[in-house]
Amino acid sequence: MSTTDTVEASASSSSAVEFDPLLKDLEEKRLSFKRNVVSLATELKDVRRRLVLQEQLFARETLTRKASEKKAKSMEEEIGRLQICLQEKDEKLKASTSASVELSSLSINDEHCFFMGEISCGGGRAYPQMLSSIL
Repeated sequence: MSTTDTVEASASSSSAVEFDPLLKDLEEKRLSFKRNVVSLATELKDVRRRLVLQEQLFARETLTRKASEKKAKSMEEEIGRLQICLQEKDEKLKASTSASVELSSLSINDEHCFFMGEISCGGGRAYPQMLSSIL
């Protein structure tokens, strides 16, 4: 080996020693960056999974809400129909009660007329059956 080769080899060796810490630092930064990328990719995958779960939950809640609203509307309509039916039955009951009271009143008047020996009651109406029972 010539002296020139020896000088070049020693210069290259000292240069490699100087670059070795820089290369080591660069390699550490590269590995750290790679770990960060892997960590971020894992976190992104987890966030995407949670987003899908939340979207599914939202879709189920939306369907449940729509079904509940439909059921509530149906119940409101049924309540309306039942109220109308109740009003009709109430009117029939009032009419029936009124007729019953009127009939009861007439019946009391008829008995009064019969016992008093009257032949006609309630506005001049004649009661032949009472007349025949008296005679």
